[in-house]
Amino acid sequence: MYDVIICGSGPAGMSAALFLRRVNLNILIVEKGTPGGKLISTALIENYPGYIENTGIDLAMIMYRQVKHFKIPYAFSEVMKIEKLGDEHFVVHTKEGDYESKMVIWAAGTIAKQIEAEGEEEYVGRGISYCAICDGSFHEKQNVVVIGGGNSAIEEALYLAKICKKVTIITRGHHFRADPVLMEKVMRANNVDLVTHHVITKFTGKDLLEQVTAKDRDSDNEIVLNVRGAFIYVGFTPSSTLLENFDILDEDKYIIVDRNCETKVTGLYAAGDCIQKNIRQIATAVADGITCASAIVRKI
Repeated sequence: MYDVIICGSGPAGMSAALFLRRVNLNILIVEKGTPGGKLISTALIENYPGYIENTGIDLAMIMYRQVKHFKIPYAFSEVMKIEKLGDEHFVVHTKEGDYESKMVIWAAGTIAKQIEAEGEEEYVGRGISYCAICDGSFHEKQNVVVIGGGNSAIEEALYLAKICKKVTIITRGHHFRADPVLMEKVMRANNVDLVTHHVITKFTGKDLLEQVTAKDRDSDNEIVLNVRGAFIYVGFTPSSTLLENFDILDEDKYIIVDRNCETKVTGLYAAGDCIQKNIRQIATAVADGITCASAIVRKI
């Protein structure tokens, strides 16, 4: 029986684990993928205190080294179900076995949204990607398209511009929503084109992606881009499906928590991008992790 099981090892999960371990609680992190969450797919970080700039992978590995330094138990497995059997008694069912704990912190983050255009599912892994830093090297000196208008899209486009021949960024809005400092950088890049007010309608090719078709939202005029890669950044959905039986999700499937990051289910906490809040940044995820960890310490 663990004191706390933490599901997810992004900034929220690892911050909570470090806080709890330092007060000698018996904890376990359960993670199905690479430690770091969305950090590992972030090319450049400039707005996290303590660093002028850093890569997401580097920051994730720094956090993970801290976890290993404090000898925090870590299970590489996928959570399949969470049950509450009684007061201070949860069972976390994973593909590799079951774990029991008094309390649970859900810090599973979010997953990338699809745009649901024709051919999207067909070409995932064959030209379509949701992670530039993961797959950008496959398209060195090739033409690619980035779909999205926010910070994530522009940040990843700037990364791709360093290795690709040409990057076209397409947003459905009349304007890009990214921070001015990012837009200034992308405007200075000589191999980046910006296309506004267009939606992607189709991905086509033979074995691999070859063309992306986009339509003007007003005129319905279409443009066809010859590209070998398409990187989609149109937002995220919370990884909260496994908690639906607890009735703690809002209409957008984000987890509803109180000021201590505890849900209405006593002993079940949530932290990071998966919870209902206004700002989703690395710093706020870290704060969420520490908030619920400190609440647990006070309760225990």
